Amino acid sequence: MVDRGHRFRFDRAPWRLFALGGVAVLLVWRFVIPQRLRTQTQSVVAGAEHPQQLGAKTAFEPTDWSLAPVAWTYIGTAILLVVSAFVLIAAYPKALPDVGRTLRIAPPGPRLQISPERDLEQFRADEEKRLNSYYWIDKQKGTVHIPIDEAMKKVVETGIPGFPKE
Repeated sequence: MVDRGHRFRFDRAPWRLFALGGVAVLLVWRFVIPQRLRTQTQSVVAGAEHPQQLGAKTAFEPTDWSLAPVAWTYIGTAILLVVSAFVLIAAYPKALPDVGRTLRIAPPGPRLQISPERDLEQFRADEEKRLNSYYWIDKQKGTVHIPIDEAMKKVVETGIPGFPKE
């Protein structure tokens, strides 16, 4: 069921942090990135006007990117990841950290098996006793349970009624 009484309120939301982050991104985009691209373009064009005299077997691509824009891209991405983590922490201050997540509510009972090893040993002991001992099934009718080894020997000696013998 959805709680209709709770509405989103801007005075509780960290909109100031989001606005500050947006302004920072715009400033970096406007002033830092175009300057870097302009200086690199000028140096590439200047290098093309005055080619260096190298050995005849030396060849290179004069329009390759320098390492600076790649490095700035990685640095910008790392900064973006770190800043976004802090923005999320500020946006959701009541969220539980991963370390504190433990089982707070016990699963519904009953918990039937407390010691599975002991239960298995007890089950096997009961089965062994049942298979290898004599006991009454119905004392009034005279029905007795005999051990399985004895029953198999008796079947071999007498056979099964209606089953063909070889």
